This record gives sequence, C-alpha cells and structure tokens, in this order.
Amino acid sequence: MLWRMASSEKIQVPVILWHPDGQRVAVQGREFPRLEVERHGNLKKTVQEAWQLATWELHDAGIAFGMTGTPRLLALSGELPAHLSWLEKDLPPLPFEQVWQRPDWQVCVRRRLEQAGVQATDFSPVHSHDLTSIVRAQTPAGEVFLKTSSKPDEMRFKEYVAADFPDVCPPLLACQVQEGWQVTASGGQLLDAVADLTAWQQAIRRLTEFQQSAQASRLAALGARAYPFEEMRERIPAFLSDTPLLRSWVVPEEKIRALQDARPTIRQALEKLAALKLPDLPAHGDAHPRNALYGERGSVWFDWSETLSAAHPFMDLGWFLGFTLHPARQTLPVRQAHPELEAHLTQSVLRAFDLPATQAPLLGAAMTLAYLHRAVVYDEKFREWQGNVPGWRPNYVPFSLRQAARELTRLRA
Repeated sequence: MLWRMASSEKIQVPVILWHPDGQRVAVQGREFPRLEVERHGNLKKTVQEAWQLATWELHDAGIAFGMTGTPRLLALSGELPAHLSWLEKDLPPLPFEQVWQRPDWQVCVRRRLEQAGVQATDFSPVHSHDLTSIVRAQTPAGEVFLKTSSKPDEMRFKEYVAADFPDVCPPLLACQVQEGWQVTASGGQLLDAVADLTAWQQAIRRLTEFQQSAQASRLAALGARAYPFEEMRERIPAFLSDTPLLRSWVVPEEKIRALQDARPTIRQALEKLAALKLPDLPAHGDAHPRNALYGERGSVWFDWSETLSAAHPFMDLGWFLGFTLHPARQTLPVRQAHPELEAHLTQSVLRAFDLPATQAPLLGAAMTLAYLHRAVVYDEKFREWQGNVPGWRPNYVPFSLRQAARELTRLRA
C-alpha cells in the first residue's frame, strides 16, 4: 500500500499521451501538450476533465506522491480535442520500466487473459505503480483479477498457498512465474467493508492456520525471507538508534525523538514478547484487512508478495490489529457494529495460540512492535531501491515509524 497525501497545489506538466496503437503520441504543435494538475492529485481524472479523454495511466511520474515529472498515459480512443494531433514518435523507455508502463500494455493484458483461458468482456486497471499492476476483468463467470509484479517470487508463493491452503486464498486460475503474473477469481468484497464479526474472526483463524501449518523450509526455497525474532530483538533498537538513517527517510524530528526516548520501553516489550516462547512461523507479511476478502469461500487472503518463511507470528497479527484499530478507521462497518471489536479480535488471536486472556496487553504492545518490525524490513528492502521516479522510494518506512510513534502508549499498558 502506497500512501498519498492531499494537496491543492497546482503544477503544469508535459504529458505523454499514447494513441491506442502504441506508435503515436499526442502533440500540440510538435511538443507534448501541457496540463495543469493538482500535486498529489488524480492524473487520469484531470485528463478526463480537461481533454474529455478516457485513458489508462501508465506512469504518473510521481505526481500522486508530490513529485513533478512527465506522466505517460494510453488513450482509449483515437479522438483528440481540436488543439491536439497525433504524431508518430519513437520515445526512449522509462528507466527501470515495467511491462505495465509500456504503450502496448492493454494488448499485453488481453493476451495474458486469453492465455489464462479467460473470456473477458471488459477489463480496466485497478491500480499500478513501480512495484505492481492490478487489472480487473469482467467475464460471464464473474470478476477476475490479473496481477503483474516486478518480482516473480510472489507468483511462487501464491502457487504454494493455492495448492496447499486453497481455503486461505481466492482461486488461482493461471500463473506464469517467470513472466511475473497471475490471474485469480474474485474472493468477494474487501474485509474492511464487512460488518459481520464472524468474517473477521475467520480471517484471523485462517491466517493463524497458515502460520502454524505452512512449511517454512519450502517457503524459504521459493525465496521467502526470514526475520527471526531473536534477530529482530537487536535489529529494532539498533535501527532506531541510527539517526542519520531515520532522517534519510524524512521521518519527522519529533517522531525520531519520541521513538529514541522510548527505546528502553521498546526493549522491555521485546523481552516480554520473547518470554511467551512462541516459535518463529511463516507469515503473510502484509496482513491488513484490505488484503483480505469475504465472499462465497468465507474470509480469504490475497497479495502474498511479502510472504516470509519465518517471523514472530504477532508481527502479522499486530499489523492486522493496528491497521483495523487506527483512529482514522473508526467508521469501519465492523467497528460501528461492534464497539468491543478490539477485545473480540484479541481473544481470537489468543485462542489460536492457546494463550490466556491475561496476555491481551502484550498483544496490544505487539501492534507497536509490528510497525517497528515492518520499518526494519522495508528499510532493508528499499534503502538502495531505484525506480523510474528519480529521488522517490516507497514510503513504507516513514509510514510505519509514524504509526509506531503514535502507538507507543500501548507499550506501557
């Protein structure tokens, strides 16, 4: 999940707008047309309003995240406003360009759906960025989703989960590991739109069943990383002590001070969690309720891109609870219907690991520790990362640290 910020600042940017044939681009005179867009805004919507053009966004040049560049879009028809015309032009690819950022992406989507045996009556993008692309397709049998990733590991993980834990994920219809894509049937609606408490409890139960039954050695052989808790007990405090590194992630100074001042308390919480003596287990890696669905198969999990072969099980579950109980999500249907939701979900987790109710405060502390765990993992993954927006990296590290700072009070409970 890549987080956007709201802004009303307007900027003028040149736009590369490809013809549906992928050979021509729109020009004004002989230059790329310029468009006034809102920084952090919706580029596709702006093009629709300004030029009355339906498009697929291929690359937003970081505008959604406050950057300035030259976005690329694919027109869905050959009609242009009067002040623009088509010109055949050979453009260099983007640096680190992904297949879904190329002008022939729509053709590629159609070909992949056909390879999967899917008779799509229509398809449209859900979202895309440097790491992944998701396309929704309508078929006579219902919705299906084509996901393409910059790394093939996710496809290996999904094949394993679909084969060994078919009740845990949506049906896998096709998977091409080397090409980095998969097609899955719909698993229903996003869990965070569901008010039924039993759906949430089932999501926890199926997640913990995966944790306790999946083969760590097999996941490791497929490329899943391991973050043993004994190792993370040292890495988290060391990471928080590296002020230059935290500043390189543009973490606010007051958050850095708060986290560093809390290091003794964080260490104590890590020691208490270690005292439970729960083993390191396989993990989903990004188990929040917008990566879970509820439908005919019950509650299922998708997006296995961050699967781990070993981690403390509360790192998955702490993130799930922390996301769900965030103050900004007070209007979730399940929270409106169940004011005691935290107690219900906590009980489900404790029951899964045969822990007494007296350990509930420690699971609360695990929410904070899960954010810190994620910050360390994402720093390792993205510290030297380069994409096709110069100077931009996925902002998971500062997001995780801001949330951890907000949740520090749970460590003192």
